[in-house]
Amino acid sequence: MSQQIKVSSVVSQIIGGLGERLNTSGAKKDLANLRKSIGKNLGESAEIWSLIFESIPESYLSYNGVPTYEENAIVHALQLYALHQQSKSTSVQLERTEGSKFQNIGSSLRVLRTPDNKNALDRRFNTMITASTYEELIYHLGHLIRLLRREESAQVDYAMLSDDLFWFQVGKQEQVRLRWAQSYYYLEKTEKAEESENE
Repeated sequence: MSQQIKVSSVVSQIIGGLGERLNTSGAKKDLANLRKSIGKNLGESAEIWSLIFESIPESYLSYNGVPTYEENAIVHALQLYALHQQSKSTSVQLERTEGSKFQNIGSSLRVLRTPDNKNALDRRFNTMITASTYEELIYHLGHLIRLLRREESAQVDYAMLSDDLFWFQVGKQEQVRLRWAQSYYYLEKTEKAEESENE
């Protein structure tokens, strides 16, 4: 990314601020406003403007009324975070760990994949990951985040997700798809051993 500040840094800063006051009325209102803005154009979402625009670098801002790729990535990652965070008292933001090659939305969704629902979930995942447009990708991601919300301890690195959403928009769809698929389908040795024992 050519920008000095990564999209993920902005999202990390905003989520960090929300996380510090997660159970306050102010944070709950911000999260509710983010959820309320889902499906709307950014220009129609006045309730989230202060939360977003106070943290975005000037170079990311749109000057023609059409949201930039950066604005889209930041807003959509935060909306998905707010959707996941609903009714939860602890943060669903997964903190980045050193040396974690497969820590992206694919690895987070992998926790939903059980022998009972594997085929159905794989179909949903593949529909999302092969989305031909950015809008379609966001739509299907929303459905999968709603499923993930049912898992009490499930977390997502929404900062990393925002970087991936940026890259998806600028012509790097294949790289994003491949990394997510690797993380979703890859079974670590411990998981493989457990599966063998259960057969």
